[in-house]
Amino acid sequence: MHIRSYACQEMLCSRARGANSRRAGRRSAIGARFGRVPGSAAGGVYCFGPFRLEAGERRLLRDGQLVPLTSKAFDTLRLLIEGAGSLRKQEWLMDQLWPDVTVEQNNLQYNVSQVRRALAGAPGIEIQTVRGQGYRLVAEVHASSAAPPARQQRVHFATAHDGARLAYAFLGHGPPLVKAANWLSHVELELTGTLWAHWLDLLSRGRNLVRYDARGNGLSDWNPPSITFEDFVADLGTIFDASGIARAPVLGISQGASVAAAYAARHPERVSALVLIGGCTRGWRTVGSDRVTQKFEALIQLMRQGWGGRNPAFRQIFTTAFFPGASKDDTESFNELQRRTTSPENAATILSALGDLDIRKELPLVKAPTLVLHSRHDAVIPINNGIELATGIPGARFVEIESANHVWLADEPAWGRFTAEFEGFLAETRAS
Repeated sequence: MHIRSYACQEMLCSRARGANSRRAGRRSAIGARFGRVPGSAAGGVYCFGPFRLEAGERRLLRDGQLVPLTSKAFDTLRLLIEGAGSLRKQEWLMDQLWPDVTVEQNNLQYNVSQVRRALAGAPGIEIQTVRGQGYRLVAEVHASSAAPPARQQRVHFATAHDGARLAYAFLGHGPPLVKAANWLSHVELELTGTLWAHWLDLLSRGRNLVRYDARGNGLSDWNPPSITFEDFVADLGTIFDASGIARAPVLGISQGASVAAAYAARHPERVSALVLIGGCTRGWRTVGSDRVTQKFEALIQLMRQGWGGRNPAFRQIFTTAFFPGASKDDTESFNELQRRTTSPENAATILSALGDLDIRKELPLVKAPTLVLHSRHDAVIPINNGIELATGIPGARFVEIESANHVWLADEPAWGRFTAEFEGFLAETRAS
């Protein structure tokens, strides 16, 4: 097992405090002095030199490759791009970036330095500092207000070994990538939510992403003959067969990591590479802790009572655990996704089924090159589970990601780190 560790944190705003005096009146007066790039829009696309900034998707590409940026650094670059060739006043930039707090100038300076590093080496592109006044981006920028094309997926249905209906979808074009189903998925609703948009864009870029809804949720059968961990592993094989894919890399997130690893151990001829995120080797019943067992049994009983209601208070427990860093929009999106994805009884049954998994004895049978990633501060599945998973797979590479989110958000540094590792690993496995 090879271990690499990343720690990347955005500089904290020093001496943050309320600033009701710096508000709309002054903002409009300052903002009126600056023009926008012709054709610019909140969700627009800006091209300059080798770069492409997609405001709606909140990503910066350089020659087609993602450039990691913190959320504030991205917004700093966007503001400079929209006023390319013009001086952006320090006061105005800080008011736009931190509208609800007062911060010191070194926070802005830090973000500008992050942007400069991201743009380094590109000819004809420069961020000029006008001492005591502000910053100017020197670049030839071409903007488009056209929205990116809608994601086009093809949904099909397959029949599992016991007759259960399984919904699966193709998204993108290129070599196949199969994603094992994770906690409560819905192949259609995920296209319109905010939490999975950046994942779907990444996974389907230059690839034919195959993903499916596990039995008991989404568009798959809500009344299957059974819901067990063994069913989940067999269902992944059903998707391979139905989609006509003989061999492909497999991505597993959360419970999907355990499913993917077990399938790879049993069918090494079909899995060319494994990427496992936030996974574990043992379910909550098999860890041998009475306290853990009692906690989950109580949780299951509560799920049966409070899962499907309009009030999201109970589902919020899961959302907060999965995404402690989520915005209000992301939180509401995941709460609603969970409600619409399955029934209270199925949610409880799925959680119960995951308590019985134990793949430790199967891990040495995995032949595929494997990348295991885990958030350092994951509260859903603590990082020691990811380490145990990587230790059990021969030659697995382990990467610790600095984050508290179980699944990484688009605007956190962890997303850029994951993207680099993911793309690099798949490129290596294709070349070998």
